[in-house]
Amino acid sequence: MRLQICSLAVLLLPLLLASATDFDFFYHVQQWPGSFCDTTGGCCFPGNVKPAADFGIHGLWPNYAACRPAGDTNRTRCWPDFCNAGDTFNPSLVRINNRMPLFISRSSLCNLSANALQISDLRSDMDRNWGTLSCRSNDSTAFWSHEWSRHGTCSNMDQHAYFLAALRYKARFNLTRILLDAGIAPSEERTYCVGSIRDAIGEATGSAPGIECNRNARNETQLYQVYQCVDLAGTGPVPCPAVPMQSRCTDQVKFPAF
Repeated sequence: MRLQICSLAVLLLPLLLASATDFDFFYHVQQWPGSFCDTTGGCCFPGNVKPAADFGIHGLWPNYAACRPAGDTNRTRCWPDFCNAGDTFNPSLVRINNRMPLFISRSSLCNLSANALQISDLRSDMDRNWGTLSCRSNDSTAFWSHEWSRHGTCSNMDQHAYFLAALRYKARFNLTRILLDAGIAPSEERTYCVGSIRDAIGEATGSAPGIECNRNARNETQLYQVYQCVDLAGTGPVPCPAVPMQSRCTDQVKFPAF
């Protein structure tokens, strides 16, 4: 009987992976580490090793073009989240030549959640491009687990495809290089027009992003996160909604050195 259940799990796996969440686009969100760290809360580095002065991935977030009614309440939802509580982050399963193994033990199969595909072949890229700066943990695994549980389970991708899509998009459009080429360089003295930052990224990628700012320990507004709008495959830029994501920014912002 147990063997029959496990065999059924193998047959149903493609159907489970194909169960679609309805959304309109992704936000590919990257954060500037200098702005994360230059706050009253500070930051910590994974393994106590300072990362490169480069934008880091925060997440790849399914989003609606317009907020929608949330059930029978008067509230609205602007994005789907936590779409499959049973699909937990699992980076430890073995993957061979970028495919799931054809033969695994019955006990392992029965304990396998539908989308729990390992990401060990992506680990070095994720450590370099998607590391946590939170002082709650110097290991990024908890950060990745949260991003998968809240956003990845709504992406219509398995774990490996989800994290790979986010990494490839960052590599395709290097925000740090785009801004440097536009004469926008990290500085402790200079300030930059938010519109110039948005225009530089829009010209390089084909889609003007949303910009989020925060405040440093001296209460100065600084560039914090960039929200790029991405198609449902997670591969190409699309126009952002008519009112792009922008939060807590003034006309002139700092772009602090890191």
